[in-house]
Amino acid sequence: VSDWRYYWYPQKTYGLGGQSTLENAVDQTYSYIRFHQTVLAPVIPNWYFGLGLAYDYHYDIVQNVGSSDVFNQINQYGLSKNTTSAGLLVNVLYDDRINSINPWGGTYFNFVYRPNFTFFGSDASWQMASLDVRRYIPFPRNSENILALWSYNWFTFAGNAPYLDLPATGWDPFSNTGRGYIQGRFRSKNLVYGEAEYRFKILRNGLIGGVVFGNAQTVTDWPGNNFNGVALGVGTGVRLKFNKYSRTNVCIDYAWGQGGSQGVFVNLGEVF
Repeated sequence: VSDWRYYWYPQKTYGLGGQSTLENAVDQTYSYIRFHQTVLAPVIPNWYFGLGLAYDYHYDIVQNVGSSDVFNQINQYGLSKNTTSAGLLVNVLYDDRINSINPWGGTYFNFVYRPNFTFFGSDASWQMASLDVRRYIPFPRNSENILALWSYNWFTFAGNAPYLDLPATGWDPFSNTGRGYIQGRFRSKNLVYGEAEYRFKILRNGLIGGVVFGNAQTVTDWPGNNFNGVALGVGTGVRLKFNKYSRTNVCIDYAWGQGGSQGVFVNLGEVF
């Protein structure tokens, strides 16, 4: 499993916790090099175990004062011009889906544990764990319509992760959590996320389909560490068949969040 990236990334950031508003933000720009590499081996049918390395380097971090409250909160947490996180990846995976691009049944379970070490080059020692669980249920039974369920949970502990490495909306490996909210809308030391999507045919041949979905996310507050409040999102979209052999769809969705958040979200292949 390879995840290599280079970003030059201008964004708005909203500070820590789940009580922020769209109006209170700080403009932030940075460059980002990401190298995550894991090798997995089958253990028993559908179960895999893997080990790997993770390296995240954010540099040329610049932020301009927008909201003074958000700016002060970020500085109190700590943000330098460059940050490095480096550590190991331990991966346990279960996957019995028939098709990972567009599942029509099955279960996916992926647990990742990441300890970061200063002797690897990390600025500080801290740890991360994530749990990604998905279930796909034909509904009605024996139809090609699918009820898809997703839970993504992301925790940091035993130290403070750099601000830009903290769990945040849309920063899961495929950048798909939180449709209805801009990437990075909510950020903190811990994040819990759930989503349900109903996928159905519009044309009998499957060329065009549709979806409706809803999601919920919560992050811990700071400097406390308690979950406080839930941000909801809802949306609908169309599916255009891109490849009938792999069942790959072009996904075009419109979603609404709370507090005026909304937008268009596009994927090649299902969102989860």
